Amino acid sequence: WVSRVPKSMFFVGAPLGFAPLVSISTRTSSYSLHRSAVEYSLRRSAVFLKEASDEAELPSLHGVGSICEFDEGKQGHARGLLGVIIKAESKAKGGARYEVLDADGRTHPIKAAQVRATFAASKKLKDPLDAPLVLADYVRVAEKAPTELGVEPEMLEVAWELASEADAPLSAKQILGVIDEALCASPVQLFAAYRLLTSEVGRVFFKAIGDKYKAKAAKAVAASKSALCSAADADAYGDEFCLV
Repeated sequence: WVSRVPKSMFFVGAPLGFAPLVSISTRTSSYSLHRSAVEYSLRRSAVFLKEASDEAELPSLHGVGSICEFDEGKQGHARGLLGVIIKAESKAKGGARYEVLDADGRTHPIKAAQVRATFAASKKLKDPLDAPLVLADYVRVAEKAPTELGVEPEMLEVAWELASEADAPLSAKQILGVIDEALCASPVQLFAAYRLLTSEVGRVFFKAIGDKYKAKAAKAVAASKSALCSAADADAYGDEFCLV
C-alpha cells in the first residue's frame, strides 16, 4: 500500500506509511505567502525608518518673532540688514527658510545661511506691522561706531586677556560679563555686544565661531592691533589703546 502512495504526499521525516495532512505543493504555497508577508513587513519598516530619518534631519528653526541680522545673499552686497522673522519653514533637503520683515516694511525670503545672528522676540511685537517699532532700538545700535557701544577698547582688551584662559569658545555674555553683567541684560544689549565683538576692534581680539567667540592668540592680537592703530581712523580708538 505504501508503495502506491505518491512520494509527493509525504513530508520529509514523516513516519513511514502515514500520509501527511497537506501536500508538499500546499506547503510551498504557504511558504510563499509567509515570505511575501515578511518582505512586505520589511519594506514597510524601511519606509518607516526613512521617514524617521528624514524627520530627524530637519534643521532647527529660529522662532517666529525673533529679531535677526541677515544679509541679502547677493554677491557684492554683504551689508547686514535688520528684520523680524515672520515665517519659518524647515525642509529636510532644502534646509531652513525664513520670511523676514525689515524696518521699512519690506519682506525678504532668505535661507538659513543668510542669518548672521538672532535675538529674542520683543514683547512689543503684537503684529508683523509692528516691526518698525520693534526694530527702532536695534537700528540705533547698528548706526553707532564700535567705540559708542558701551565698552572702551582698553576694557575689551582686559576681557580678551581673561577669555584667553578658556579652552572653549565663549558667548558674548560670558566675555563682556566680566566687565559688567548689565552689558548683556536685554536682547538689544546683546545685539550691541554682538556688534562690538564682530566690529574691526572686536576682531582684533576675537574670532567668531557660530554664535560664540574664541580669544585669539597673543601674537595674532599684536599684529591686528598694530594694523588697526596704523589705519587712518585710528584716532577713534585713542592714544591710550594704541600706545599700549
